[in-house]
Amino acid sequence: MKTGKKLLKFLIFIFPLVCGTIGFFVLEKEPLQNSLFYSVLMYVMNYSYPAPNILVEIARWTAPFVSAYSIFLIAATLRTRLQNFMRSRRADAVAVYGPDELKAPVLKALGKNGVSGGEAPSSTRRHILLWDEPENLRFYEQYKEALQGKSVYLKCHSLPAQAAAGTDVHIFCPEETAARVFWKENFLYETSCACGHQMQIVMIGFGKLGSELLTYALQNNIFSPEQKIEYHIFGDDQSYLKIHHTLDDVQDSIVFHEEEWTCNLPLLEGAERIIVLQQNGQTELLSQLLLAVKAQRIDVFSANDAGLSIIDGKERIRVFKWKELAYKPENILSENLYRRAKMLNLRYAHLYQGVPETEENLNSEWKKLDTFTRYSNISSADYHEIRLKMLNAMGEACDPDQISPERMELLAELEHMRWCRYHWINNWSYGVPENGKHKDNINRIHLDLKPYDQLTEPEKQKDRDAIQVLLELEKQN
Repeated sequence: MKTGKKLLKFLIFIFPLVCGTIGFFVLEKEPLQNSLFYSVLMYVMNYSYPAPNILVEIARWTAPFVSAYSIFLIAATLRTRLQNFMRSRRADAVAVYGPDELKAPVLKALGKNGVSGGEAPSSTRRHILLWDEPENLRFYEQYKEALQGKSVYLKCHSLPAQAAAGTDVHIFCPEETAARVFWKENFLYETSCACGHQMQIVMIGFGKLGSELLTYALQNNIFSPEQKIEYHIFGDDQSYLKIHHTLDDVQDSIVFHEEEWTCNLPLLEGAERIIVLQQNGQTELLSQLLLAVKAQRIDVFSANDAGLSIIDGKERIRVFKWKELAYKPENILSENLYRRAKMLNLRYAHLYQGVPETEENLNSEWKKLDTFTRYSNISSADYHEIRLKMLNAMGEACDPDQISPERMELLAELEHMRWCRYHWINNWSYGVPENGKHKDNINRIHLDLKPYDQLTEPEKQKDRDAIQVLLELEKQN
């Protein structure tokens, strides 16, 4: 893309030179050096002789416009560089790299904090890489030393977020970000209460988008110890349960259907949610779905909602513009989420190791964690947003000092459910480590992967502590 644009600009620039040279040298038999000289004069409007032929005439008229265009490009480039330099001096500046169609809306959303990244890293503290995965990885590897100690948000589809080895590199997957945002924007607690916490959710289409949506559903749609949510998936990728092979203890069920959704219309009619994830042929699928079922709400993950507005029955469709939301700076950077996770980790370090709760220790303790534990804290901080919505729906104050012991116990049990699910999703299971500790990282077994009522009091207190610190942090903000 960049090479094509540069070639086009070069061809525009030399067009008058080529026309003039051919007109003088070939048609008028002028010496080559004279032909080139006369043609160059046209760029500065210094050629005042009559045009001897049509090619020279074309060159005479186009050369000044090309010169003006070149001056404009130079001025625009200098302006952009000056603007980027001034913005990069800001402490909260973010440099954005990638194709213009992805970079432009992110820079617009960042406003004065946005710096348009070029072919080398800017001096900003944070960097967002939006090229295709191979180009992002190449850029990071090439400038790894220059980016050391800075936060890099690298778009990558093939690796999960917790695959990043260090604390400075954050793997950003648009599908994962969209999934995380979806369950918060489509909060299902009241729906779950209305049906006695027995829900059916249908997904049509799967792939990477469905895999991330299901993973976050298992961690965020946790509303009651007695809940039974059934996730029914009609898609062509059934490897999810083979990859995540320790999900048998999750009380919510996951059913992959080999048959078409058209063979299960009663299931779709009774489902609390129908979610369309299929991207190809989406308009045709929706028209068929609207005709086949009477469901009053169908959620559609749409990268481009063109055509949806003319479908009959569109009032039943809830469009979730997943790509637009996934590329919002606040969703890419997730600063509040990481802050919560770090505060949670520091509180644990303070309670169980006596580490002072200082800003310096906030980051130093975070860097000590392995990626699995780090993202366990992030999962807890992420679910906390659901917890806050639940407390509001219950009419409860989000103040840890005002929550009754009974309510705190319920929240602690739900937090333990989430903690277990995070481990199960990552293929951990219950076991007694031979080293006498609670967990064995190599064999992926943990002594606490069991129901809440089977935990000891100190183990239950850890779940209460997690809720306490997150609510206190919310109170401070």
